[in-house]
Amino acid sequence: MREKKSILLAMRKCADSDNIREQLVHRYNVLMAGMAKAVSTVFDHRHPDLLLLCADLPGIGGLSLVKNLRKYFDGPIILLTKHSEENAIVEALDAGVNDVLTLPFGRPEHLARIRALLRFSSSILKVSDGEFAVGGLTINYASRTICVDGKAIHLTPIEFRIMTLLTVNAGKVLTHDQIINEIWGPYNSDNLVLRVNMANIRRKIEANPAEPKYVITEVGVGYRVIGE
Repeated sequence: MREKKSILLAMRKCADSDNIREQLVHRYNVLMAGMAKAVSTVFDHRHPDLLLLCADLPGIGGLSLVKNLRKYFDGPIILLTKHSEENAIVEALDAGVNDVLTLPFGRPEHLARIRALLRFSSSILKVSDGEFAVGGLTINYASRTICVDGKAIHLTPIEFRIMTLLTVNAGKVLTHDQIINEIWGPYNSDNLVLRVNMANIRRKIEANPAEPKYVITEVGVGYRVIGE
């Protein structure tokens, strides 16, 4: 029998948290944390497959917690929020979350997006070795490092996966839908998530993000990395 995936639900104890747990517990091992400090304690002893994080979790704040977790956790993080404004979603994506779901939780789409992230995080881009280099850009897949003109560049786990996908297909145009399906799964069709991550990647690796020389936009289609 296949072992259940584990989900850490980081949310203050309330009727909403009980309801979310009930919807998940039949399919997953659900761990609970009611404060930011408790989340860190769980990660000291366990390694959840996915984190469901409420934006107003008591403690240091949801997005600050995400930035700390991204130093050692590259699994999926989904932010639960009552706000659907674009600037709030962009801020969350910039901090390192994979997806943002608007409360109340429980729509079939919510559960589908959890399944997709868990499935794709375990199967995505099994590139174990080798290196890509073009111009001053170098990526080592085994060590998960990227350098531009000899300078090490820090990418979030999602940004590194996007660059891996683009570079193993260097010279080819990947459509928006292809990239989204590979990175986030077929249940996520939100181009905003992709646009935010691409803007961050360019800001980090391009000397002039407005005139990129490594990651090229094919207007209305998608993106490509220049070939070796």
